[in-house]
Amino acid sequence: MIDGIVFFVFSTVYLTGACSFQHINKIVFPVGRITQNGINLLGTAFMLGAPGYFATASHVTNNDDKNLVIILNKTESFYNYQDTTNKKVNSIPAKIHATDPFCDLSIIKVENGATSNVNISGADECVPGDSVAIFGFPHADQGRMVLTEQRTQIGAKVMIESGGIKTKHIILNVQSRPGQSGGPIIKLSSMEVVGILIGSYAPSSNGGISIGGIDPQTLHQTTHAVSAEYLKEMIYNG
Repeated sequence: MIDGIVFFVFSTVYLTGACSFQHINKIVFPVGRITQNGINLLGTAFMLGAPGYFATASHVTNNDDKNLVIILNKTESFYNYQDTTNKKVNSIPAKIHATDPFCDLSIIKVENGATSNVNISGADECVPGDSVAIFGFPHADQGRMVLTEQRTQIGAKVMIESGGIKTKHIILNVQSRPGQSGGPIIKLSSMEVVGILIGSYAPSSNGGISIGGIDPQTLHQTTHAVSAEYLKEMIYNG
């Protein structure tokens, strides 16, 4: 749990070019839910170009915006040290604007006109081998609020079916952790958001061994991200 609830107003921020992410902490934020004991961290969201809109994975919010908040990062720059002993946070209420259960995407909105210059493209603009940066909050489910960058390559592009509808996904050659869901996948050569992290690939199993309480099948090295192109229609059509 994160303590101390103080509502705050965002300002408009910009993602600079040449793979510089000094101010990515003004674009990528934790999503949380207010409880009697503080704020429970849920996952990751990032600011879009439309005023007040953020993107995340729908399973992060569980399609429930009761007491939902966007939590502000506490450092002026992503390059600064993040103090894990400081549990006080600023937050702003958020409501769900649109949800796509087939793509596992959600658009949430705050009552503020802040925007970013993040450009949204999609999986069509990628090929296997492209280098990408991933931003999110690994282990947020354990109360750890540390914005983290990972760099990796696209391993494959796949179509995944859900409810009879096929959607475009990217497979990333990296292991992700709970809390990173909803984070942006940024193609380094163009600095565009090409995907939204959905989660690690976990093969189905009817049983198996457990080592130290850990299922070895979850120690996979690939992660799925849904193509960011599906966000565009959600923003404007709800």
